[in-house]
Amino acid sequence: MKLPILFQSLDRIEGKEGRSKLLHNESELYQFLKQLKTEISKHYAHKGDRMDLHIELTKNRRDQRFREKAESMHGKEIDLSNLENWGYLNQAFVLFTPDMKDYGQTHATVTFFGEHERAELSKLHAIITEILKTKA
Repeated sequence: MKLPILFQSLDRIEGKEGRSKLLHNESELYQFLKQLKTEISKHYAHKGDRMDLHIELTKNRRDQRFREKAESMHGKEIDLSNLENWGYLNQAFVLFTPDMKDYGQTHATVTFFGEHERAELSKLHAIITEILKTKA
């Protein structure tokens, strides 16, 4: 299942975004990730969210190319059924998203385990697969 990456806006939302773009909360991708987060929460302890679902696009809060980067990512499709697009980045379970110039591999954090024990990747993949079956 492929879904487009859609942001709330293409401009930086003051007070809410620094280096990241918030995913549009009515987009299919956002809804899928929220459902996944809820399912994971039923089985595993994790840390609370610092920010709603987003993708970090730059390491520099004053990046003059922020909008350009958002535009280049907006609308790109990501294959949720490709389990290689899902994995761990330190203590966070993430959806890997396209590379960004001057940043590298971007991602959307689904769940941050922090000091809690990380769930086995195969078990998280099984949850993703089950949700995808309901969407087919």
